[in-house]
Amino acid sequence: MVEKESDGRSRSRHWVLFLALTVVSVLFRIPPLLNARGVHSDAAIVGLQALHILKGEWSWFLWGAPYQASIDALLLAIGFLLGGATPLTLMLVPLTGHLILTWLAFDVLSRRLDRWSAVLAVLPLVFAPHAINSVALYAPRQWSITLLFGAVWLIDGAQESQRSLIRYGLATALGTIAVYLDLYVLQLIPAFIGLAVLCCWDNGDRLTEKLRRLGACASGFLIGLVFLWVVHRLRGGVPAQAGLSFSNIARNWGLFWNECLPWALSYKAFFPVTANVIWHPPIVIELVQIGGAILLLVGILSGGLALVIRRVPWKVRRLGAFGLMVAVSSLAGFLLSGMPYDKWAVRYLAPLIWFSPFALAPAAHLLGAARFGLALAPYLFSASFAGWLAYGSYVHGPLPRLDARGLAHDEAQLGAALRQRGIHHAASQYWLSYRLTFLFGEDPIVFPLDGDDRYPPYRAAFQAAPVVAYLFHPSEPRATAGPFENQFRAMGANYERLEVAGFTVLVLHRVR
Repeated sequence: MVEKESDGRSRSRHWVLFLALTVVSVLFRIPPLLNARGVHSDAAIVGLQALHILKGEWSWFLWGAPYQASIDALLLAIGFLLGGATPLTLMLVPLTGHLILTWLAFDVLSRRLDRWSAVLAVLPLVFAPHAINSVALYAPRQWSITLLFGAVWLIDGAQESQRSLIRYGLATALGTIAVYLDLYVLQLIPAFIGLAVLCCWDNGDRLTEKLRRLGACASGFLIGLVFLWVVHRLRGGVPAQAGLSFSNIARNWGLFWNECLPWALSYKAFFPVTANVIWHPPIVIELVQIGGAILLLVGILSGGLALVIRRVPWKVRRLGAFGLMVAVSSLAGFLLSGMPYDKWAVRYLAPLIWFSPFALAPAAHLLGAARFGLALAPYLFSASFAGWLAYGSYVHGPLPRLDARGLAHDEAQLGAALRQRGIHHAASQYWLSYRLTFLFGEDPIVFPLDGDDRYPPYRAAFQAAPVVAYLFHPSEPRATAGPFENQFRAMGANYERLEVAGFTVLVLHRVR
């Protein structure tokens, strides 16, 4: 009886600590949550597809993105049913995925470390840089990473389970299926396969038991591969991706070393709208930032090296090795890939941070909670500082603030003015088009002028409408009214120019 009460109290403390992590994680992301109507077009597309799912329209993949599944849209559709089709719900659904991911990491580490060391190890997921927050708050991608964390949780605890073989097989099946959610996960699969082998080959077990586990894992991988084959056949084939080549290293190195790595490791603070450095700290703070990044990388590296340190428990060592394998594959993927072109390629380095709690597990075990916390503190300071500053106009010093874009009052005035004039179809630059369409509730529908046409029926409806509007805003200088107005004049078109809440509107009356 006493044993059960002790276990109950221990589990209660476990949940209290995770609740504290959740509260802090949400508070750290309050600025964009308060400004949820600042949603960008990439996320808005997923929300629009969710609205169409609720109308019975289904696609296996995201609109215009054959490398990403429609699962994010499906989960958003469920969220819209529960909380309404609002920009805030659009943010809360991926944030829920991030919080689940945090719990999965915390639960895995709590089985292998003392509880306070586990708390400290997951803090990089709480005080996270822009590369993590941009996924945790804006669909899509978050749920593919969460699913892979679920696979890690399943396979790490499989040996202690009464249904161990089922967990081994289910873990590898889910890890493979995560590739369907987003091909981005493909760079993480080699490390996950390595973890699966390490989990199957636990020290002290009989060879026959190890082989049975390997067989269960192989079966799971096979099931996942069959699933991938089926869904991609439904799509019409696997989308072409930029290949890996050593020739890309020279092209990618400058971008990697000067911009993306500093942004990912938070020793430089960037503003995500312009991707420019937004703060040049005093030398003392800069040394703390660089020191924090170095200590984090040393901790990740030690995760793999600890594989041969026998005084570290085997189940801690294999987590460290897994974390290092992810880091190596992420770095190699960035340098060898033809995909990185600008600072936004920092997203390919996000796995360094996502999986750092596992890589840091051996260091946490060897140092103990107090010393481990001191070693991690410089990085956490840098990450929290840089992550907060990256909210840009949504923060003022240490406080969140409401921003014009985040409130979208001007956009609401624009939508009302267009509807009042009987205009239900419009066109604008990509980063305005789907954002406005979602904020307008698809009335008017705004399709992209610059060719990134993610949902062809929008274009068809625009082309068929007798009255349409062309929308321009200073925030998107890549499309301006002048060239279109000149074209309309040359054509002798019947158009009028309006100024509505900072937007320039060209209303075109078509002759049928």
